[in-house]
Amino acid sequence: MSSTEPRLTAVTSDDESPSAAVADPSLEIGARLAAHRARRGVRVSELARRIGVSPSLISQIERGQSRPSVSTLFAMAQALDVPVDTFFRDGDEAAGAPKPAPARPDEPKEPLPAGDHRYVVRADERAAIDIDGGVRWERLTPTTLDHIDFLELIYGPHAESNPTLYRHPGSEMVLVLNGRLDIYLGFERYELGPGDSIDFPSSFPHRYVNPTDETARAVTVIIHDDHGPPPPSGQRRS
Repeated sequence: MSSTEPRLTAVTSDDESPSAAVADPSLEIGARLAAHRARRGVRVSELARRIGVSPSLISQIERGQSRPSVSTLFAMAQALDVPVDTFFRDGDEAAGAPKPAPARPDEPKEPLPAGDHRYVVRADERAAIDIDGGVRWERLTPTTLDHIDFLELIYGPHAESNPTLYRHPGSEMVLVLNGRLDIYLGFERYELGPGDSIDFPSSFPHRYVNPTDETARAVTVIIHDDHGPPPPSGQRRS
């Protein structure tokens, strides 16, 4: 996992908790991160060590003073054994510290919404998260699913998922709706426009970039590692 996250100067103790209210609703991820970390008994320094960033960065994220990059978001979810969209704020949540969403098998399941919201997600009611680099993710399912993420990606002008290549377990599929996304896979760059799609193992080093002055939108499906696509005929998963 990349260790190139910005090293912020504010240093806090391991037991420090985030402020009671997060001023910017786009940074509500901090309250959720702190709640899941505390629930699992993981100290700030231990979480930072696991994902290869500084303890001060974790503290800044929890205080709502910094956004994680996409690579750090995946690393935090993996280290705490929660789905990535656990950190999203619900579409109908008010600004301030959100309630953490349960994620592990030994925790209560998120209740199903009533009425058509049991199956339908209205465009203005999506759970969402704003990520460092000018990236926004919006969840396209009413609740968190166990083994798959179905998201719309919104990349502002010149936005990027991470300054360097990163990897995480699973596989992902992307369909560009409008604008342009350049997806880097190792030493290769793939330019995708409206209607173009791509499918690749998330364990392969990759990053997303919008090199234009226009906003790019895409739909992605991320399949978790233990429920990825079947291997090619005649091959076995290692």
